[in-house]
Amino acid sequence: MFMDEKTRGQLEIGIDGMTCASCSARVERALGKLPGVTSASVNLATERAEVFFDPQQLNAARIAGAIRETGYTPVTDEIDLVVEGMTCASCVGRVERALRKQSGVLEAVVNLATERAHVRYIPAMISTEELASIVSAAGYAAHPVQEDEGQDGNETDQRRASLRAMGRDVIVAAVLAMAILVLSMGASFFPAFDRALMVTSPFAHFWEWVQFVLASIVLFGPGRRFFRPGLIAYRHLSPDMNSLVATGTGAAWAYSALVLVAPAWFPLDARHVYFDSAAVVIAAVLAGKYLEGLAKGRTSSAIRKLAGLQAKTAHRLDTNGIEHEVPISRLRTGERIVVRPGERIPVDGRVVERRAHVDEAMLTGEPLPSVKTMDDNVVGGTICQDGRLVVEATSVGHDTVLAHIIHLVESAQTGKLPIQGLTDRAVRVFTPVVLAIALATFGVWIVLTGNVSIALVAAVAVLVVACPCAMGLATPAAIMVGTGRAAELGVLFRKGEALETLSHVDTLLFDKTGTLTEGRPALVDQGGSDPAKALRLAAALELASEHPLGRAIVTAADERDMHLPTGKNFRSIAGYGIEGEVEGRMVRVGARRFMERENVLLGDSAETAAQRENGGRTVVFVAIDATLIGWLAIADRIKPEAYAVVQALRARGLQVAMVTGDGRATAQSVARQLHIEQVHAEVLPQDKAKVVSQLQEQGRRVAFVGDGINDAPALAQAHVGIALASGTDIAIEAADVTLTRGQLGEVVTALTAARRTLSNIRGNLFWAFFYNILLIPVAAGVAVPIGIHLNPMVAGVAMGLSSIFVLSNSLRLKRLKAYVPTVTPGAVQNTALKPAHS
Repeated sequence: MFMDEKTRGQLEIGIDGMTCASCSARVERALGKLPGVTSASVNLATERAEVFFDPQQLNAARIAGAIRETGYTPVTDEIDLVVEGMTCASCVGRVERALRKQSGVLEAVVNLATERAHVRYIPAMISTEELASIVSAAGYAAHPVQEDEGQDGNETDQRRASLRAMGRDVIVAAVLAMAILVLSMGASFFPAFDRALMVTSPFAHFWEWVQFVLASIVLFGPGRRFFRPGLIAYRHLSPDMNSLVATGTGAAWAYSALVLVAPAWFPLDARHVYFDSAAVVIAAVLAGKYLEGLAKGRTSSAIRKLAGLQAKTAHRLDTNGIEHEVPISRLRTGERIVVRPGERIPVDGRVVERRAHVDEAMLTGEPLPSVKTMDDNVVGGTICQDGRLVVEATSVGHDTVLAHIIHLVESAQTGKLPIQGLTDRAVRVFTPVVLAIALATFGVWIVLTGNVSIALVAAVAVLVVACPCAMGLATPAAIMVGTGRAAELGVLFRKGEALETLSHVDTLLFDKTGTLTEGRPALVDQGGSDPAKALRLAAALELASEHPLGRAIVTAADERDMHLPTGKNFRSIAGYGIEGEVEGRMVRVGARRFMERENVLLGDSAETAAQRENGGRTVVFVAIDATLIGWLAIADRIKPEAYAVVQALRARGLQVAMVTGDGRATAQSVARQLHIEQVHAEVLPQDKAKVVSQLQEQGRRVAFVGDGINDAPALAQAHVGIALASGTDIAIEAADVTLTRGQLGEVVTALTAARRTLSNIRGNLFWAFFYNILLIPVAAGVAVPIGIHLNPMVAGVAMGLSSIFVLSNSLRLKRLKAYVPTVTPGAVQNTALKPAHS
């Protein structure tokens, strides 16, 4: 099909990874096969592709996807823009449409609650300055988020200044509107006041002219916030909340002004002025927006709390060992920083001098500080409680753990949930429909009553009450509060969509090692004629061993504060065990075959040990000379909270399954103790994703919970991947949800946060839609026959209250509590110590 230059789309995009002519040819062929592409050329020297296409059939995102599918990387970038002046969901839609129709923009998501736009774009096609200009052309002020601009920095200062200015406008509008109300309605309630006005009036309708002046000040002073963007929205054929308010109040003001200037144009019974309605509506809507701004500030408190953990300055050591206080933005990796008692550590780093207790509660949730000495890692934002540390910076600025956490929370809050799609589609046609309803209302009342005043009041009420603010805030406000509170509890959602997906999950598949279990061998049982002596002697020998089982035995002895004698003539026998002299006697520690080779009789211990081995434990025998004195059972101990967490998930209606590479006997033993019915054993790490896929093919919505080390394929395959991280190990890209404190109970917290947030969103959306469905007809006058009529002033108040309700409802998510597993004696921490058959 022939396309002229005006209708043909053109795209230039950089490509990484091409090394030869066959690479460029491969990409060129892939692009040429796309529907709607008229020509595609790839230049290996410039590493760029130029594509001409039909915008009706293809977009930039699909072209970038095709390049990625061929095995090469399209050069794209992302940016966050601060967008000022948005007031409702219609504003959001207009900014998104303005950005998305640019050929170099791949994706644009605008969030009303955060007042930000997240844009993924092609740098070769469009610059950040052009993106900001596009938003400005749509009627809103915009600028890129600066590197040092955060929720606690310049942006918050700007919001505070904006709120202060709005507060001043509210006061001005309220005082003047009250004066107009007194002049217009005071005479109806106080006849003496009416006589006083008549006596003091220098000419006819003087006080109406005073109302005109005061109302004009309100509309074109504080009310400019609605008129300017409202008119710009009309110019772009995309009316919004500002347009509705400006049209309604403007119509009331203009009608009243005409009654004053040319009363002869109107019938006698229609010569009423409505300056009070226009002024009070502006004051009421403005007051509602002010309260909404205050509430929106509270929804972002989680980001401010996290940002508040960052140090602002640091004491840097120069090459001469002299301290200099510098802003953290000037720090570089490899530099050494001094941290004094009571100060926050400004960077992620490694301790190179001294020793101190460090409070890491913000990461681990543990109230007790940990000791940090030479070569220990420390994390920025944690507090040095005592001592003076010298730290070598390994990560600074945006590369630190805390900065990464803040970025994840911001990303989750900026995103949109699938449930918001309904709202976006509704809002797109909402304002034009409201305008049509207002016109129809005006026409119907003119026909029914012949009174222009009555018709005007009804039409204005429809325009004012039908604000889509609540619709626009319903989802992002809940996401902000929900993800922010979850982050405070140690649950990071990488993207907002994970909230909705996790709320619908019906199956949780746990990795065993390191997730349900502690991930390291530990002594879980012991027996024989003298088990305590067996442990002490075995540990004395194992001090010289590097074997994991040996370290487990030594750790168990240390936990019991045993005094270990010195072993001599240590010898390791591969495949059997170890032997050596302890306290003048030959001590042997090893497997059953080692005892049999040395003619050590096992007696009743053989059967007991076999039971433990059938339960997945490794049994080590200890003998003095040729006499057995005891045995030690070693296994990967189940986490104390695992049983309670599994039961809590089952109580919430989820099916719990387990996957492990361990043998079936070991897996079944753990599963029995945790009451997990479905077990997938002897599964290789690379095959865990297949287990997830099989469950999905059965119609299950699966969340996979792993330790984030070798579970990346399964985490990515699941509907939701949940990774348990250990403090600094939070950058797990394959997971949708990261549990920063590495505590198993946070899985339940994450599920609760997701379900509560989605429930809150549904409540918000119901209220937003129900409010408009109920009040628009009332404003139009359908309830007049039963004596109910909605005055424009009351409509303005109701409109403001709707947004405040949605925000207040969202703020209830701040009450979300962390799930704390209750460990009942004998049911959890002792399960790993029981025989498999018990």
